Amino acid sequence: MRMLIVSASSFETIRQGKHKPDWCTRDLETIRIAVVGAGYWGRKVIREILAVSGGSDAVRLHAIVDNSPTMLGQCRKEFGDQEYRLDYKDLLSDPDLTAVHICTPNPTHYEVASAFLKHGKNVMVEKPLTLKSGEAYELVRLARENSAVLCVGHIHRFNNGVRELKRVLSSGVLGEPYYLRLRWTGLLPPQMQRDVITDLAPHPFDICNYLTDRWPSRIACKARGYRTPGNEEVAFITAEYDGGLTAQVEVSWLDQEKHRDVAIVASKGTAFLDCSDQQAVLVLPDKTEPIKVTPSNTIGMEIVHFIDCIINRKDSEFANQSDGFLGARVVRILEAAKESLIQDRTVPVDVPMLEKILAG
Repeated sequence: MRMLIVSASSFETIRQGKHKPDWCTRDLETIRIAVVGAGYWGRKVIREILAVSGGSDAVRLHAIVDNSPTMLGQCRKEFGDQEYRLDYKDLLSDPDLTAVHICTPNPTHYEVASAFLKHGKNVMVEKPLTLKSGEAYELVRLARENSAVLCVGHIHRFNNGVRELKRVLSSGVLGEPYYLRLRWTGLLPPQMQRDVITDLAPHPFDICNYLTDRWPSRIACKARGYRTPGNEEVAFITAEYDGGLTAQVEVSWLDQEKHRDVAIVASKGTAFLDCSDQQAVLVLPDKTEPIKVTPSNTIGMEIVHFIDCIINRKDSEFANQSDGFLGARVVRILEAAKESLIQDRTVPVDVPMLEKILAG
């Protein structure tokens, strides 16, 4: 088996330009990644892929795809001599293409991802994986049937602040967790093509799973679109877990202040984290102290993980940290929140096991 382990320290070495780690010079088959969707986030992904490549032949940016000539023109100005395409279908049968990173609008995720998976290409999809759980499950099945890697852009699994918060929780210093509170807010102009639940809630619920290794059994949601009636701009979602744990998630495009906050309130103390600047604090009855966090480049480490999964298929430094199965289960949670909103009641959540998804 070809082996390529790219550690966090290796990635930072590449970014800082100090020297090339050995995987940049080893005789390995080149991983060629195309980015489909060259908007704001797509261009961030392109920059990180170029940084990860470090100028070596181990990883290469294969193509930049966007159906907007204007967007491609902006990319040409920034990224220069690259392969540019208007239609992703031109790449489906490309024998040199190893993988795609999909940064297209949410409603197109299933169409684009399924097309590449059917052709045996490895796929990374920005969150949410899809808009419907049935489509998410189908992508998981397609990846398995075609021996392809499927990952989802849950970048906070690579956020060192979140990882330290999990370590603190696992250490027992907080005692028994009572509830989690997550706030994902920031002012945006009226949005007509997407809603705040689908757009912002994937990260909080994925973080909840990462911290607790659990999925909620009941969901209650209240939401409203003040400027866009019928299209939610703010939502308050309460998730109940077996055993008494609760998570309260607030997502909003109306708040003037941007927040990406997590709090764990427990029997012996409380831990707070700002996910944006990766600063955390532990509050105990007799003292308050910072939690030491070395900030990480979440997008870069996510791309490193994707490459690890492609090369090794297992034993990645972050094995199973952002696979399609996790992404599909998050979609099911979002779906349940919308069911609760429509039905105006608390609804039970069936979060299927992998075997059930694969069985169809």
